[in-house]
Amino acid sequence: MAVREPTRDPVSLLHDFVAQQHGNVFMRAFSFDTMHLPLGAESHGDLADRVMLMDGLGIIFQLCEREPKVTSKAGDLEKWVANQVARKGSKQIQNTRELLSGYMGLSMVNHFGHRVTVTSHDPETFVNLIIYRVPPKLRAFRAPRFKRSRNGGFAHILRDAEYFEICEHFATPAELADYFEFRRDLLLDWDPASAAVSESALIGQYLMEDYSSAPDPRFEGATHSHGGPVACEFSFVLETLAEQIAAQDDEYADSDCYEILHELAWLGRYDLRALKYQLRRALDAARSNRFELPYRIASGRTGCGLIILPVTREFQERAHDALVSLARASKHELELDRQVGIAMWQDTEIVDIEWVFLEGANPPDAELDERLARSYPFRSSSDQRLPPVFI
Repeated sequence: MAVREPTRDPVSLLHDFVAQQHGNVFMRAFSFDTMHLPLGAESHGDLADRVMLMDGLGIIFQLCEREPKVTSKAGDLEKWVANQVARKGSKQIQNTRELLSGYMGLSMVNHFGHRVTVTSHDPETFVNLIIYRVPPKLRAFRAPRFKRSRNGGFAHILRDAEYFEICEHFATPAELADYFEFRRDLLLDWDPASAAVSESALIGQYLMEDYSSAPDPRFEGATHSHGGPVACEFSFVLETLAEQIAAQDDEYADSDCYEILHELAWLGRYDLRALKYQLRRALDAARSNRFELPYRIASGRTGCGLIILPVTREFQERAHDALVSLARASKHELELDRQVGIAMWQDTEIVDIEWVFLEGANPPDAELDERLARSYPFRSSSDQRLPPVFI
């Protein structure tokens, strides 16, 4: 006798959105449900669904989903998008901006279970996103790409598939903010007819670094030919950092791992391109058990240095001490306030990764200067240099 499988309810937009955020270590560490925001005596009306908050950077998310069983007549979808998505969604974002701007500071528990503290935000710096979903197999319909309020606020309007596609290409909060700044300027600079291209085309135009041309469907090809930093080396390295954060027993998100995550979160596209390139070279050396001098990057955007040390199996027991020593030397030589160090080696099938974080001033150190002059442990300045800085 055949057994019929139980009918499963379709997964909601909220479910898919939260799952995507949990898969991104930055969102898992720095995003929160607005239900947990402290409210004062003054009413702020309905709030948006979620916020991503870091010092100096914030993203507000409002989710809208049309019930799949609602019968649609001619014009109903357009009315729903205009009223429930654009008008009501932008109002909820505005309410959330006003609430957040009133805090002197904020302390909330993230999805790792750690307490994160952020400073106050200028409401003009928030990236505002309205993400909506309509039932599949509906007729085609036109929807606005953004909503501009009378007080000057700007909200991006995206279909759910468009937002998830964007997340496949841009991993860090800073990269997302940079893309949405480009998207806002492009949509405002060109008339709606010119900007009526797919989100893939806008992503491709950004990846091609063509910031002045009119939107064009031909840019879609660039979306498929440019691999995003979410994949491969950067994704693997981020997973090891996420595992260390998840294993942290301390209640507060003030460990070195969070400091490292915060530095990585601020890396933009050029920084990530350089980091991905250096990570690929270091991982190849570690997997081949091949000695290589450390790889270094200095981010002009953040003022933080990153040093990546491939370690041969012979010296893996001394990897931590070597990494600390080299990170300190690099920070001193380049006169950087902050330094992230990554060591990697392969003893089994898995590449092991160790992290260190150094910060503070660089006082004169004649002994270290002498050691660097006597036995220089880094690559010479004649090596290839590309933006931001390869060292």
